Amino acid sequence: MKYIGFRTYSVGIAAMLAFMPTLVRAEIKSTVVDALAAASYQERKQVLDTANQAAKDKGLTLEALGKACNLLPVRIGAILTGQAPLETPTQECLEKQLGLKAGILNPLRVPPVRWNAGAIYRLHEAIDVYAPTLQRWMNERFGDAILSAIDFTINVEETKGSHGERRIRIILDGKALQYSGDEAWRPTNTQPAGERR
Repeated sequence: MKYIGFRTYSVGIAAMLAFMPTLVRAEIKSTVVDALAAASYQERKQVLDTANQAAKDKGLTLEALGKACNLLPVRIGAILTGQAPLETPTQECLEKQLGLKAGILNPLRVPPVRWNAGAIYRLHEAIDVYAPTLQRWMNERFGDAILSAIDFTINVEETKGSHGERRIRIILDGKALQYSGDEAWRPTNTQPAGERR
């Protein structure tokens, strides 16, 4: 009997472990982001293929290109995989090193939409970290309430920090929605407990 129980328990643990990577994966999936990222990549693909083929033909490694352009190899790799925007001095250097016509890498200058979008991941992180505190504050201020995401607006603005740095401010403005109290949970056609005879 113990063996059967242990076996059932083991199977349950194995099933849970098999499912866990899906639950704990940090990647944030969104069909909208996926579509935007795919479109962003397609706009760059031809130029990326040209640049990477030129590097291959010339036998230029990321390290060699990084040294020539005074950048770390990983930054060059991010540019040549479409995951980082290309800045003017680097563009001029890469076009020269790769033997490409001036301006051919222009499509790589626009910031890419990344599949695992940092902005989306960080917004999730900020909410995950601070949501328990925000909920506690809401309860202290409004009682048993939540922030509406229907009667709701978001405003984004740029501000300056105390050291003059550019900062992003996001204002979530939603109605305070109350959870239902006891009155809403009474069976129909009954009197409150104190009024029954």
